[in-house]
Amino acid sequence: MVAHHHLLLLPLILMLSIIAIQILAAYACIAVEREALLTFKASISDGIRHSLSSWDEGQDCCKWRGVVCDNTTTSNILELNLANPYDSYSQQINWTDYALSGEINPSLLALNHLTRLDLSNNNFYGISIPEFIASFNNLTHLNLSYSYFGGRIPRQLGNLSKLRSLDLSGSVFIGTIPPHLGNLSGLRYLSLNWAFNDTSIPNADSLEWVSQLSSLEYLDLGGINLTNAIDWLYIINRLQSIKVLLLSYTSVPSIPNSLSYVNFTGLTTLDLSYNWQFNTTFPSWLWNLTNLSYLNLEDCRFHRKIPNALGNFTSLTYLDLGYNNLEGPLPSWLWNLTNLSYLNLDECLFHGKIPNAIGNLTSLTYLNLGDNNLEGPLPRSIGKLCNLRGIDLSYLGNGGDIRELVEMLGCKWNNMEEIILSSNNLQGNLSNWLQQMTNLKYLDLSNNSLVGPVPLGIGSLQNLNMLDLSSNSLHGVVSEAHFANMTKLNGLKLSSNSLIISMGRSWIPPFQLTTLALGSCRVGPQFPAWLRWQRQIIEVDLYNTSITSTLPHWLWSLPINILNLSYNNITGKLPAYLKSNNLEGSLPPLQVGFDLLDLSNNFISGPLPKLLPTSIIYLSLSKNLISGSIPSSICELTNMWVLDLSANHLSGELPRCWLQGSRLHMMDLSNNNITGEIPPSMGSLTLLQSLELYGNNLYGELPSELQHCKNLFLLDLGNNNFSRKIPIWIGEKLLNLRYLQLRSNMFDGNIPPQFAQLTFLQVLDLSNNKLSGSIPRSFGNFTGMTIYSVLNDNDGFSVEFGFDTLIYIASLLLVMKGNTYTYSKILNQVTTMDLSGNNLSGVIPEEIGALRELRNLNFSGNHLVEMIPEKIGDMLSLESLDLSSNKLSGAIPQSLSKLTFLDHLNLSYNNLSGRIPSGSQLDRLNDPSVYIGNAYLCGPPTSKNCFGDNAVPTSTSNYANGLERIIWSYLGMGVGFVVGFWGVYAVLLFHGTWSCAYFRMIDNFFDNIYVTVTVSMNRLKNKYG
Repeated sequence: MVAHHHLLLLPLILMLSIIAIQILAAYACIAVEREALLTFKASISDGIRHSLSSWDEGQDCCKWRGVVCDNTTTSNILELNLANPYDSYSQQINWTDYALSGEINPSLLALNHLTRLDLSNNNFYGISIPEFIASFNNLTHLNLSYSYFGGRIPRQLGNLSKLRSLDLSGSVFIGTIPPHLGNLSGLRYLSLNWAFNDTSIPNADSLEWVSQLSSLEYLDLGGINLTNAIDWLYIINRLQSIKVLLLSYTSVPSIPNSLSYVNFTGLTTLDLSYNWQFNTTFPSWLWNLTNLSYLNLEDCRFHRKIPNALGNFTSLTYLDLGYNNLEGPLPSWLWNLTNLSYLNLDECLFHGKIPNAIGNLTSLTYLNLGDNNLEGPLPRSIGKLCNLRGIDLSYLGNGGDIRELVEMLGCKWNNMEEIILSSNNLQGNLSNWLQQMTNLKYLDLSNNSLVGPVPLGIGSLQNLNMLDLSSNSLHGVVSEAHFANMTKLNGLKLSSNSLIISMGRSWIPPFQLTTLALGSCRVGPQFPAWLRWQRQIIEVDLYNTSITSTLPHWLWSLPINILNLSYNNITGKLPAYLKSNNLEGSLPPLQVGFDLLDLSNNFISGPLPKLLPTSIIYLSLSKNLISGSIPSSICELTNMWVLDLSANHLSGELPRCWLQGSRLHMMDLSNNNITGEIPPSMGSLTLLQSLELYGNNLYGELPSELQHCKNLFLLDLGNNNFSRKIPIWIGEKLLNLRYLQLRSNMFDGNIPPQFAQLTFLQVLDLSNNKLSGSIPRSFGNFTGMTIYSVLNDNDGFSVEFGFDTLIYIASLLLVMKGNTYTYSKILNQVTTMDLSGNNLSGVIPEEIGALRELRNLNFSGNHLVEMIPEKIGDMLSLESLDLSSNKLSGAIPQSLSKLTFLDHLNLSYNNLSGRIPSGSQLDRLNDPSVYIGNAYLCGPPTSKNCFGDNAVPTSTSNYANGLERIIWSYLGMGVGFVVGFWGVYAVLLFHGTWSCAYFRMIDNFFDNIYVTVTVSMNRLKNKYG
């Protein structure tokens, strides 16, 4: 009976087993999808940390890291979340250890139910986004941000009709944004923040496609070059659902002042920061966005007073107006924005006092009023800001005692996390108060007048990340005991104090610095051994630190990008920044990772290394003894901004491999022995601002491709062997030129009149060529030689490297006042026109007189004729004038006496005549050689006297007027004679009676004379006979 019951149970057990297997199968991953994932894993690297180690063939793939399956019905894979948990900003962990890389296998197409794909914060080394990703028809979220995808953004992404979120930010794309993204009509979130590798060129042809994204709520185009998006605001105004708009660093061409109707009033977040090209007043449409809680307009160069309407934005919690030209006192409505937690008014030109009402902003956690013209002591009410955790009051000049000031900052001042009080003329010391601020993460007290030692109690600041006490009057010893508990410190700046840095050679610091600046402290004579343990160090400044030892070998294994060891007595291998030491020998292989390399002004010899670090931004090896040719690998340094190899012994030809996309701004290869022609590929350097090839052996025509270098403000090709005509495209295309030097070549033909289009030109040197023809009259149009304001711009740019800001300034070798000078720092104040040593003919155009800011004018050694124009006296800034060795004639214009700055004059060897004009400045130029070779000049300083002022005109105008009167006098006499003669003759000829009477009268007249003479003679004979 029992056995019979067991037999009855068998079907039930079998049925339950089948159901259990089906249930388990429903929750297990599908085999074909598991195989797809394993194929995907096999084609990529998952980093040295093996972030996909859980992906094992023997396990259920729904339990693998980042895999999300449908656990309700089908078990299909719905999400693949493979984002790196760390990013490139992680300080304690190397994010690449966890990053995926390699190729993305199309096996993923088997995941046809996929709704979410996240590959963010990985490293795919610039590979293109696979087009097959556009085949995931069910995809709603796609995140490929900060994974270094490159190539072009696939237009096929526009086929993902169900997509709600797309993030491609932090990529290295080329080309432009495909307008096909406008097909994603259901998109609510779109981020392309810094998605393109080259933002110096437009990254979008238009934004018209954005207007089709009617459901869009979040749009981030920060760091995208939108210079072509002229109608950007009108397109954004069509997005009724937009709530977050981020357009920082976009270079949009302008910001319209008004809109007929503001359609996006639901906006809560607006970021237009770092669009300095706006440079206008605040737009009126902005005041309709009263729902804003976040407003960032930093460095938009808005000017004039902030409208009171901003006081109605009572929902604001974040307000950043830093780096605008707002002027005036702090607006009173500001203190009504009581919800503010973040307020930045840095460098806005505000003046006046900080009012007591600042105490109303009790929600503030961060306050920045630095670098304004505010005055007076801080109001006591600032102590009411009990939530304050960060404050920047730099450059306010408050003065007073440092401790008293700090204790005013909020009712819980010792809970502050960030304090920046640099450049305030603060006095006092650091003892008995600093060690109480145990929450401090960032402390900057630089450039004050603090005295005394650095207290040992500073070691209690366990949370400190940055300590900057540079440029004070601190003294004493800083030892390892000061840093015993600073495990989080990554920035230490003690430069320009009288401190002795004394660390034991066996000391291992508890921190990992990225920045160290100890310049002008006493660190030596030994190189600091504890630096070898700083495995994350990037910037090291040991300038003038009394180090006399050799450099340790381990120094070159550190990840240093910027190393300043200048002004020591170091020996040994070459470091990266040893400008003006006594280094000799050849250049060794250079450490990969250097951003800056300045070994100028040493005695380095031998050739350049064939391979240079691709990360390098600033390379200066000028004024050495380097020989050989320039390696072609230098073309691959596309990140480089500055290349200065001038004043060496380089030979061979210029590399012909220059690439588009190069960031090179300044190139100086002057004063070498380089031969050959300028390669056409140099026209690919479209960001180039300064090109100096002076003093080589280059020849041939200038390649037309150089006209693509439209950013050039300095072009120096002097002292070479270039020939043929000067190309007209210099005047038509290089419209930013301010300094053009083509002297000492073999150019021929006429001077292109198109040069007159170079309105900013300050230096034009075409001397010592074979140019002919006349001087263009349009040369009076150079605004750079006319208006002083043009001369105030800097002729270079700064390259910031953490603690060190290098300012590269272009230089020119110019002939002025008969001598050769090198101009660099004051080059922007130089104006000169030198056409000497050519075959120019014709007259000096009087239009030259309009160049009122020209300081040097040299037309010597040509064949110029006629008189010196009177209007040359209008060139009131002229310091040097050389018109010698021409064929000029007439008098020297008296207007030269108005040139009060003139201290060099040469008019020798012409055909000038008349009295030499006098005047206060001309009287000081009493060297006879100024006028030698002009035989008809007279008066001081020559030894020849002038006779008769009336006979010798003293000025061009008097001479011309006298000559005119003489001509008219003789002309009047001639006309009178002709008229009188023909008047009488015609009457006698045609009137018979009058003719007979006239000749009868003449006969009687002569008869009477004859009788009178005869009678008189007879009487004399009778009397004396």
